[in-house]
Amino acid sequence: MSITRELWLAIVVVVLVAIAGSVTIHGITTKQYVEEQLYAKNLDNASMLALTLSGLEKDPVSLDLFIMSQFDIGHYASIVLKKADGEIVSAHTHEVVLDENTPRWFAENFSPYVEPGIAQVSQGWGQYGTVYVETDTSFAVASMWRATHRLIFGLSLVGIFSGLIGGWALRFIMRPLDSVVDQAESFQEMQFVQLPEPRTLELKRVVRAMNFLAANSKKIMEEENTRLDLMRYKTQFDDEAGVANRDYFISILKGQLAFRDTEGVNCLFFVRFTEGEGFLRTPANIRKRRIRDFVDEINDCLSLHHHLFTDSRIARMQKNEFAILLTETHDAVAISEAVHGSCLSVFSREGDPKVFQSVVKLRPEDSFSDVLMRADTMIDEAEMVDMEDPFIEAPLKEFISLVEEKRWEQDLKRAIEECDVETFNFPVLDIDRNLVHYQSWAGVTIDGELRKSGYYTHWARYLGLLPQLELTTVTSLINYINRTGTHSKFAFLCSEQFMLDPEILAQLYFQIGTNEKAAKQLCFEVRESTATRFPDEFRDFCNTLKAKECMIGLKRVGESFSQLLNVQEMGLDYVKIDSAFMADIDFNPANHAFIRGFCSLAHTFGINVYADGVKRADHQDLFIELGIDGVVSHIEVIEHLLDD
Repeated sequence: MSITRELWLAIVVVVLVAIAGSVTIHGITTKQYVEEQLYAKNLDNASMLALTLSGLEKDPVSLDLFIMSQFDIGHYASIVLKKADGEIVSAHTHEVVLDENTPRWFAENFSPYVEPGIAQVSQGWGQYGTVYVETDTSFAVASMWRATHRLIFGLSLVGIFSGLIGGWALRFIMRPLDSVVDQAESFQEMQFVQLPEPRTLELKRVVRAMNFLAANSKKIMEEENTRLDLMRYKTQFDDEAGVANRDYFISILKGQLAFRDTEGVNCLFFVRFTEGEGFLRTPANIRKRRIRDFVDEINDCLSLHHHLFTDSRIARMQKNEFAILLTETHDAVAISEAVHGSCLSVFSREGDPKVFQSVVKLRPEDSFSDVLMRADTMIDEAEMVDMEDPFIEAPLKEFISLVEEKRWEQDLKRAIEECDVETFNFPVLDIDRNLVHYQSWAGVTIDGELRKSGYYTHWARYLGLLPQLELTTVTSLINYINRTGTHSKFAFLCSEQFMLDPEILAQLYFQIGTNEKAAKQLCFEVRESTATRFPDEFRDFCNTLKAKECMIGLKRVGESFSQLLNVQEMGLDYVKIDSAFMADIDFNPANHAFIRGFCSLAHTFGINVYADGVKRADHQDLFIELGIDGVVSHIEVIEHLLDD
């Protein structure tokens, strides 16, 4: 029971006790007063009647008639005349009848008990007898009840009026306490809210302590976040260029080749600039500024063409060589030419170095060394012949006809209209090998063959059909959950286009709102890069889905998690560490330190951490030491009829 209800209950009890006490005291006091007054009346009436009877002849019949006449015209309960020897001369009584409006409980508890008035009747100089007079108390009881009823009604009005005033005062007094409760509850969600101090002394002390706790906790977490970011930067980034270093990029490339979808068009771009007239020997501050300008131009170009690929990673491989990894790429030639133009715009002064570029496609059978060697060989050839345009691998330069584009559009629209999608499901297991949820990837039949998302995603994005296709997949999962009654949970990775499409989101929220049970079994994931680029949209996305009891996660996490502002307020349930950190987990102490710090920070926020890209089953002890809560298994489950 809330403290407000308890205080209201206390107010009601106090008012009721006050009314009951007032009525009781009033009843007892009135009863005593009436008893005194009626007893005095009995004595007066008995004395006057005895004086009158003493002057009459002592004829029994005459005395009886006189007493009867007095009894009839007065309000008496009884009049009795007895001789000195005890013989009753006249006796007139009637049963006391209560007023019909007087409650019996009141009469039984508050009826006055009045002694009869007694007086001596004389005959000459001697005593004739004794007269007993008792007044009828029913009229007094009825009058007492009317007075008590008015008192109860009046006190009730006063109690209601007092309750209204008390309720208003209680709301005013409790408002700071409600704020303190909200502040305490926000701590559970890692939202460190500051409150103004109220005037009430006790609440002021509580709020002051809570504000101190909020400020201190937020400071500690921000310091931990900064420390973690600095550690990551020192071990994974090139200080001069501000991008990933060679070792970290090779880990990313290994993860892409080993654990990611290899059916898509994933490209590696190599950009090399020549020594020029001693460019790399220029003063450090000038060289750093120009290299940063070079990198910024590349990033701006990639941002401008972000609709043509899913993810991008850029790294400095050597002093004069940079690598760019793009996943699920559409029209690599256009991207390559745009990047090349951006690089040339930076090095456009007299004496600036020349820029060469090679572009290769990642093949399913490639190792990281194969890809790097192929790209390096091509850029050497481009530099040797002084090639002005990017040297692009032949498969990426294949002409796409309008007929092929139309075929892709028909196949994807058919899958959307007929809800003809399948899911490739990978179990996510906790550290004890228990199922957490299934990682679901959409599959579409293309040319009679079921294809994974990487194969068609770049086309769906290019044709503007990706959000609808993803909504179709979510609808399929909801239908499957409703149809089979499974208790398993399913996680689905949402694209940037999906999260930014208000019409698609409105349809998603409607689907979830009309399928509340299934909604509790759905987990929606967004790439860390998407959440970083669109923090406001991601926050709205999280808040809406959390209100509908869905789970929210981040995927491919590690590179920019610390850049998410107020990540603790987004209600994340879990994150999945990028496979790049798992590629060499056995012998990379820098990754160990980073993952350990990252898990500690995430757990502070109440977020579970799962590792992606784990193929070995003998790392359990290491994961427990690092703080990892589970792994994404790469055992593929294609069938929808999953075992619960």
